[in-house]
Amino acid sequence: MPFIRLLLLAIPFIELAGLIILGQAIGVGLTLLWVLGTIVVGVLVIKSQGWVMVQRLQTQMSQTGSPLIVLKSGMWGVLAGVLLVIPGVLTDAAALVCLVLAWRHRGQPLPGEPGGPKAWTRDGHTVIEGEWKPGDEAAPQRDKHIDQQ
Repeated sequence: MPFIRLLLLAIPFIELAGLIILGQAIGVGLTLLWVLGTIVVGVLVIKSQGWVMVQRLQTQMSQTGSPLIVLKSGMWGVLAGVLLVIPGVLTDAAALVCLVLAWRHRGQPLPGEPGGPKAWTRDGHTVIEGEWKPGDEAAPQRDKHIDQQ
């Protein structure tokens, strides 16, 4: 836990050093233009990802589908926008990774859709077809009070 606190305290200094190095390499004017440009792009990404995510969630929920894939791709997009708004080179690089992850998760078919896992209802429960390998999960623990009954 202390390492994470130190890292959070060090990030602004690392970002400042990165901006100073960038300013020396390309000039102060272009560095300021870079910072302002990424802030504007970050706000646009947050607005567009947020709005698109709300629309996709409404569509998914109206079809009684799982909102998890929509939330997953939308979360990466919003996080990328937030990282772009924070001035610095390191956060811009992290935002690029988040944008790639958002783009990667965006086109995945949902359960029940063509190309996605098959889903059906049995005895009032939705069953989603999947694969399981031994060792993927720990064995479920049973409550002691249930065993005693």
